[in-house]
Amino acid sequence: DCLMCSNFVPIALRLCRMTKRRPSNKKPTGLNKSLGNSLCNERQKNRKKHKIIATEDDMDNPAFIEETVERGLDSKTFESNMEELFAKAELAGTTFNAERGAVQIVDKDSTVLVRTNADVKTFNVMKKKFDHLLKIPRRPDRHSYENADELHALENEMFLNWRLGLSQLEDMDGVVLTPFERNLDIWRELWRVVERSDIVVQIVDARNPLLFRSADLEDYVTTIDPAKKNVLLINKSDLLLPDQQRYWTTYFSEIGVDVIFWSALEITDDEDNDELAQRDKCQFASSREELIALLRSKGGPVVEGRPLVVGFVGYPNVGKSSTINKLLAAKKVTVSATPGKTRRLQTHSLDDDIILCDCPGLVMPSFAFDKNEMFLNGIMPVEQMRDHFGPTSLLISRVPADWICDRYSLTLAAEDIDAVKLLTAIAFLRGMMSSSGVPDCSRAARLLVKEVVVGKILWVAAPPSHDQKEFDDLFFLKKSGKIRGQVQLRQMEKRGLLESVRVANDRFDQSFFDKSGSQAHLITRRPGVDQSDDFSKKHFKKKDKARRMYVQTYS
Repeated sequence: DCLMCSNFVPIALRLCRMTKRRPSNKKPTGLNKSLGNSLCNERQKNRKKHKIIATEDDMDNPAFIEETVERGLDSKTFESNMEELFAKAELAGTTFNAERGAVQIVDKDSTVLVRTNADVKTFNVMKKKFDHLLKIPRRPDRHSYENADELHALENEMFLNWRLGLSQLEDMDGVVLTPFERNLDIWRELWRVVERSDIVVQIVDARNPLLFRSADLEDYVTTIDPAKKNVLLINKSDLLLPDQQRYWTTYFSEIGVDVIFWSALEITDDEDNDELAQRDKCQFASSREELIALLRSKGGPVVEGRPLVVGFVGYPNVGKSSTINKLLAAKKVTVSATPGKTRRLQTHSLDDDIILCDCPGLVMPSFAFDKNEMFLNGIMPVEQMRDHFGPTSLLISRVPADWICDRYSLTLAAEDIDAVKLLTAIAFLRGMMSSSGVPDCSRAARLLVKEVVVGKILWVAAPPSHDQKEFDDLFFLKKSGKIRGQVQLRQMEKRGLLESVRVANDRFDQSFFDKSGSQAHLITRRPGVDQSDDFSKKHFKKKDKARRMYVQTYS
């Protein structure tokens, strides 16, 4: 009994020292809330040590197997220099030996000025020269492996070679690539969607279709099966004018790309019948029924008894999830502007003969002029913007200054506007002040870029066969006739408010400049604390009264 008591006392003391649990909270609270878990973990570690010591030569012992936690797919489109180095080393199976010493990480950041017409021509020449090198990773051939381990090794090897090729392309002079997906698991989902689908619909943003379109993806689809069809769905087409849609339709028909113009949002009734008729000529789907009919017409011969599978692929924030939700007439897919919201491919039954296959949002590599253009096109998040004057200067170079001033109610001279003056005026007008009391230009720049991304400020690229300035003038010249403030100005004129201000100014000028003669003034003296309240007439204070008088003469 004494032996049992001696063993029981330490355990009892430990239990007494543990934190008491509240009735409303099942978990322990207080300073020692994790004491019980610590005791259990310590006992588990001791058990594992004894197992390893007992069977040192047995490598199949479960004690040597590390527990792994399965996680979902995480999209990764940007890596620092150090992260990129370790990612490539992991794919290649390289190990490193640490060497102690002073380490300095240097990151290359360069500021690019606003482009000129010569820069645009140079960029187009460079794009045509290296366009064949801009590819997406391929899946290994089915006959090149025998088991899952060989497939995994081949996929890592091909993905590493693909990343090395893009790195060599970026090292060339004048080449700037957009951020691209660096997670191999996301690309595996794309391969599965392409293999399952009969029609691969690539959704792009109507404001810059070529930036979001991957021509190599279309080649990859036809390489897997020539019977598969490629369709380019140009979403957010309501932001384009009918003439702008016609120019893009002509361009894509010349290069042999099948396109459908579409808007996942409801189109307002501001357009007249002529504009709607012009949109219909550009193969514009104005409803979900029309889009479903167009997809059915573009589908090739399908095996009997099997539904038509339509796969949707595209960048994040181009309206892929919104399009699928509108086709299903229900919110089945979560809408998000960040990559990686859709973890795996998802299938949705539209009808008995059509199945929609949703691919996770995928950022594919593409050519860009600089980072400023990436921010305005919504490829890079606004939160990562460090240079706030670069995107603003690029915006001013294409959007008329008087249009911007009219939108934000600014009174700046249109011919003398720049990024610093514009951001300072917007920040001051919106009350965006820093802690030191000066206008916060960074917040104003983020406001401008966000309004460009959501479409409040039009930022539309022209086809390569059309001039960019003429393409922009189609919108801004049309909107210039509708100047804000004209209605309020006419109301003020009718009420005579503007005339009354003018008359008051004339009256003030006349009363100020037409004065003549002289006038006497008397400086009054306030009674002090020690003065009495008797204000009766005092004849012996006449000299003091005369001293406080002065004469002002007007000439």
